[in-house]
Amino acid sequence: MRNIPGFLQGRWGVFLLFLAILLLLAVFWEQTPKLQVVATESDDVLFEEEIEPGDTFFHEYIHSVMKTPIREVFEINDDFEVVPKETWTQAFGAGIPYEANEPIRQENGFYVIPDDGRVVEELRLIPSNLYTHTFQFKNETLDLSDMEEDDRRIMIHVQGG
Repeated sequence: MRNIPGFLQGRWGVFLLFLAILLLLAVFWEQTPKLQVVATESDDVLFEEEIEPGDTFFHEYIHSVMKTPIREVFEINDDFEVVPKETWTQAFGAGIPYEANEPIRQENGFYVIPDDGRVVEELRLIPSNLYTHTFQFKNETLDLSDMEEDDRRIMIHVQGG
C-alpha cells in the first residue's frame, strides 16, 4: 500500500474518505427546485413549494391608475426557470404594454396579452396595502397586501434545481 498517503490508511482513513465523499455529494447534489416568495429585507421565506416544468403561478393586483385587476401569469420551463406567459387586464393604459401585432384574446371580461417568453431570474415586487395583491400557486394563495411593512418588499424566484 505504498500509493496511499499515510493519513488515509486504517479505519480513520476510511472514515475520513467517506466523510469527504459525503461532503462533496452534499455540495454538488442538486436540490429539488422550489418556488419561493421571500421578504427581501429579512430574508424570511414567506412561501415555498416544490415545482415541476409546466407549473404556473400568478400574482394579481389592482392597477393604481385604472383601478382594474391585473393578473400576470408565469410558467416554469424545462430548465426550472420563470417565464412570463400572459397578462390579463380589463383595460389598457399606463404600464400595460403590448405589441400592435400580438394576438390578444378576450376571456371572462379580460383582455389576455401573451408575453414574449423571456426568462426572468426573479420578480421583485412591493405590494401595496391599499388594494388587494395576491400570489397564487396551485391551490395556495398568499395575501401580499396584508403583510407587515418590513416584509412588503418581496422576491419571487426558483431556489435549487
